[in-house]
Amino acid sequence: LIVEDHPAIAEGLVALLGSEPDVTVVGHATDRLTARELIAAHDPDVVLCDVMQGGVDGGLALLGDFAGAVRPAFVMYSAYGNPAFLAKALDLGAAAYVSKLASAEAILTILRHVSAGHRSFGGEVLRAARGALRRPTRRELETIVLLDEGCSNKEVAERLNVRLKTVESQLRRLFDRYGVPNRASLVHLARTEGWIVGQG
Repeated sequence: LIVEDHPAIAEGLVALLGSEPDVTVVGHATDRLTARELIAAHDPDVVLCDVMQGGVDGGLALLGDFAGAVRPAFVMYSAYGNPAFLAKALDLGAAAYVSKLASAEAILTILRHVSAGHRSFGGEVLRAARGALRRPTRRELETIVLLDEGCSNKEVAERLNVRLKTVESQLRRLFDRYGVPNRASLVHLARTEGWIVGQG
């Protein structure tokens, strides 16, 4: 079963996997509810599930619905190696975590490995997951809270009485540390981890 809310990516995955003689694609879901219904109807061996559904970590919520279950095995995949998401996927019992940037051959290899009853987490993934829960410093949290309030980088600098370049450098470090691509993703991660209380 494929769980992916981006039509072009979903079509590509269906075509790729469906062309393999030892792989049967039983369905494609674009959201958590449909995925649950298809899992109940088809009892797939493996679910290839995008971590981000609808712009949030809905794939992890779906994984959580089946935490502790023998079947299906979940292969989580994402365009971003967000360490917090990696750690959560491990905690919830995912069988593998693969990048959307991986080659078709690599994805197929992981799916076959998982289908045979194995887990597939590379050393780099495990190292990233172990470092995921490092809490931001007090000053970093002050910056994230201001981002959540809608402040621009310039406004953050003015509110904290620091240079604009200082804020920009701090954000680059935070993006690299937590594997997020932008300010909105950083704020979402901070809310998810409970580091800040969201503004609504």
